[in-house]
Amino acid sequence: MHARLRPLALGLALVAVLGVTTACIPLPSPLPPDAEASPATEESGTPVPEYSGTVAPDGVEDVFAEREEYFREQQLPMDGSPLVAVTPAQQEFIAQQRAYVEQQGLPWTAADESLSLALAGDACETAILSRHEVDASTLQAHVATSPLFAQLVPADAQGDARLQAEAPIASVMVFGTTFMCPDDGDMWVAAYQDVYGG
Repeated sequence: MHARLRPLALGLALVAVLGVTTACIPLPSPLPPDAEASPATEESGTPVPEYSGTVAPDGVEDVFAEREEYFREQQLPMDGSPLVAVTPAQQEFIAQQRAYVEQQGLPWTAADESLSLALAGDACETAILSRHEVDASTLQAHVATSPLFAQLVPADAQGDARLQAEAPIASVMVFGTTFMCPDDGDMWVAAYQDVYGG
C-alpha cells in the first residue's frame, strides 16, 4: 500500500452521480488493424501483404489474451452487472476505500463499490493494453476516453475546473490499481502525481 496516496472521499457531486450509476461501463478496447481492408500497393507495384489474422502484429493477440486472463482472475463480469469485491485484493481495496469515505461522514453504497472496482479494473485493462507502459500521457488518454469519467465529470468543465473534477475520481482509480494490478500500481501513482500533483 502507498502511504502517500490515500483514497479520497468522493465529492458531493460525485456521490449524487453514484446514486444513478449502478453498473460497470466497459472501457472500449483498441481493435486490431482492419483485416478486411484491401491490400495496399507500394509505388514499386509490389503488393503489401494483407493482415491475415493468424499472426497478430506486434503481439496484439498476446495482449488480448493477457487481458482476458486478467478478467478471469479478477472474476469481473462483462455483462454490465454491478461489480462486487470477490478476490482478497479487491476486498482489501474496498474495505480501505469504504473506511476512508465513511470517516469523511459520507455514506457508502453498493454503487460506490461497483464504481470503485470498475475504475480500477479499467485502469488495469489500460495498463495491459499499453503493454505495462504507464505514464502521464497514458493516464490523460485513459481519462479522456473513459466512459466512466465521461459520466462523472461535467462535459463543459475545462482547465483547472476539469482537473479538480477528475482528480478525486482518478485518485480512487489509481488507489485501486495498487491492489488490483500491483505490478502497474507504482506507474499509475507516478502518473497521477505528474498530472494532478501531490
